[in-house]
Formats: sequence, C-alpha cells, structure tokens
Amino acid sequence: MKLRRPYIDRVVAFLFGLLLLGGAASVAYGAVTEGLGWVGLLFCGAVVLFGLAIGGPLVRHAVLPFRVDVDARGWSVRTPKLNRYLRWDEIAAVVLADAPATARRGITAAPRLLLVPAAGVSLGVPLSEESGVGGQAAVELFQLSEVDCGEELLLRDLAALAGHRFHNLCRQLTRPAGAIPLRRFPDEPDHARLTRWLDRRKALLFAGWYLLVLVPALLFIGLATQRNELLGGIVLVACVAGIGAAAFTIWRIFGGCRNLVNGSAMINGTDLVTGVDTPTHPTSLHSGIVDILRPASVKGYGKAWLLTQPGHKGRPVVDLLLSDPRTGRLRSRDDLCALEAVLRVSPYERDRAAGRQLQELAMQAPEALPTTPSPAAVPASAYAIALWHAVKGVGRAVVLFGVVGTVAIGGGWAVENSAVVGPALILTEAGLFGVWILYALYRTWGLLDALLTIAARAIRGAR
Repeated sequence: MKLRRPYIDRVVAFLFGLLLLGGAASVAYGAVTEGLGWVGLLFCGAVVLFGLAIGGPLVRHAVLPFRVDVDARGWSVRTPKLNRYLRWDEIAAVVLADAPATARRGITAAPRLLLVPAAGVSLGVPLSEESGVGGQAAVELFQLSEVDCGEELLLRDLAALAGHRFHNLCRQLTRPAGAIPLRRFPDEPDHARLTRWLDRRKALLFAGWYLLVLVPALLFIGLATQRNELLGGIVLVACVAGIGAAAFTIWRIFGGCRNLVNGSAMINGTDLVTGVDTPTHPTSLHSGIVDILRPASVKGYGKAWLLTQPGHKGRPVVDLLLSDPRTGRLRSRDDLCALEAVLRVSPYERDRAAGRQLQELAMQAPEALPTTPSPAAVPASAYAIALWHAVKGVGRAVVLFGVVGTVAIGGGWAVENSAVVGPALILTEAGLFGVWILYALYRTWGLLDALLTIAARAIRGAR
C-alpha cells in the first residue's frame, strides 16, 4: 500500500504560495526604491508580512515529503510528523479514529490514522494522541483527507496488512447495523427541480453581490485615493473586509441548504446522523435543545420545515429538512414518525414538544414517497447529469473571470493616483487571477472527464 498526497493539492499550494511570496517581494522592492512616506511603508510592510505569513507555509506544505509505504515487512513513513522505518514487531496497533472531539460543530473533520508503538519502542516524536486501545498513547500520521486513496480501499488494505493490530474505531466510516435510514429527500424529479431552483437563487445572489458590493467598493476606493493616499488605504482595508464579510454571510446563510439537499441521513439509536456519505458528527435527539421551526424561520431555506438545534450565539443550526424548500411538500410519513418515536421518549420536555410537532406534521405528510434506485446500477441519465454539472462548472469559471477583470480595472484606475493603493489592488488581482487559472483548469478537466466517460460508454455500447 502506497499513500501519497493528491498531486493537484500540492501543485495548487505551491503555485499560490509562490505567487504570494513573489508579490510580497515585489511590494518590498517597490517600497525601498520608490521613497514612500511612513504611511506607505507601514502599509507595504503589512502586505509583505501577510504574503510571507501565508505564502511561506503554503510552499513549505507543498515541498515537504509525504510518503507512507506499507508492506508485509513494515512501515516506511516520511511525513512532516514522523520520518522513520518501523517493522511490524515495533508496532502495537494501527488505529483508524474519529476526528478530535475539539473539532467545531458544523465543520466536517476527516478521520485520522494513528500509530501505537510497541512497548519500549521510541518513535522520536511526542505521543500526543489517545488511541482508544487500552489507553495507549499514539502519534497521528495523517487525516484521510490528506491522502489520495479511497476510504474503502484504505480500510481493506489496512485490515489485510495489519491483521489483529488494526482497530477501526471510526464511527464516521462505519454504518451501524441497527440504524434506520431516512429516504433521500427530495427524491427525483423534485431533487432536480430543487437543484435548479437553488442554482437560480445563487446566480441572483452573485449578481447582487457583484453590482451592489464589489463594483461600488472599487469606485469608493478609487475616489478616496484621488483625494488622499491615507484615506484611500483606509477605504481599501474597510472595503476588502466588507466584500469578504458579505461573501461569507451569503455563503453561510444559503450554503447549508444545498449541503442538506445533497446529503443523506439515518437514525442511529438516539442520534441523527447526517451526511452518511461524507462523514459528519452525529446530532443527539435527546439533548434537550431540539426545535422544529416553521418555514421562513431561518434565512436561506425557503418553505422548508426544519429540525434544528441552537449553535454559536444561539443561532439555529439546521440538522434536517422536513419539507421541500421550493414547494413546502413534507417528507414521507414514515420518516417523520421515525423521528417522532425517538423524540417522544426523550427525558427533556423540549425534545418531546418537538416530537409532538412532528406528529402533527406526519398527519399531513404523504404515506409513501418513491425510493431512490440502488447506486450499484448507474442509469444513463446519471452521465448526462454529470456532464451538465461539468458544463455549469465551466460556466462559473467564465463568470468569475469577470470578477478578476473588474478588480484589474479598479486597480488600473487607482494606480494612476496612488503609489500604494493601486499596486495593492493590482497585487490582489494577480492573486485572484492565479487562483482563477487553477479553478478554470480544474473545471475544464472535469468537463473533459465527463465527455470522455460518455464517449467510452458509447463505444462499449456499440460493441
């Protein structure tokens, strides 16, 4: 078994890091040769520090070796955390564990591979992790998201090579035998209609952000720079913060709905586990904080009834869609009754009240909904859908090029009146252009892959 980092991840990190370091070097050179005042020097110093602080670690991450080879003789590990060869008799256990409990709620954290040395064996690094196997300490080798290897293949190979030493303690990758799967919701064809509805809404939000946030911000920066260099720098910092905050707010409000639509869910005991295909943390239905919210109670979820729990600063965190955000059509009665049965026996009144609300909704819900076909049989329409998604991805790259061009135009206007603000915008545009090139290449490759897949299927069918 040979484990490596994804090649594209290393290339992206290396190129973007070089771009930041090169930009920092050019700004430093300009600050030294142009004879700027103390305000300009201070601003340039901040830009240089930012480039070094971000670009340096990115380049280091890309060039550091990452190679894990496992065979019948042992482990050859060369990673930033451990660099040595270990025979199997020097290893007590190989543990696949969940993400640390300190991971923030709502952020997907990948499972980890831990290595427990045998008694008397020193790895030369601190054993800072708890393995969960007899209280033994371990070292974390990597997270599964860091390596270019499928989860099923990794589990199979580890079990075959490590034998009794392998312990799969990762609940994220183990579907419980007694779990109750919930139906995919909404199912086809409503799922496709809802996806198109979400796409149209995202396009409108992007247009609003571009016309009402980005373009006015660049105009303000240019006008302020014409009046005063210091004022232009202050407006630049404020506008960058505002543009970023607006983009993050839109993503936070409207991104969660799409994640729930594309995910799956099941009931495991008293836990609701969402995103079974992409591991997430389970949500307890006996926590005493479960709520059922009416449509329009949370921004970004349309007409959907929602199962929620309070999150950061009391904001509701949506765990499950109980109805279609586009039409308001409820989930199947079986799903709602299964959820109600768990909430009904909670020791907390708040959970039981949520269960009573679900019981009322279940009386209005349809008795049964069509089930999703088995994923083992890929229908012909799936290839067309994949091609359509790839075409949309290329379209997004074309649209995002307009953002890069707009920033370049704003920088060109400001550079005529400023020795600092204009170059800063040009540097920002250069960074955005580098990221856009990588994104465009990624989307173009996705389109080519979809086209080649369809062509290969057509050739096989012709034979």
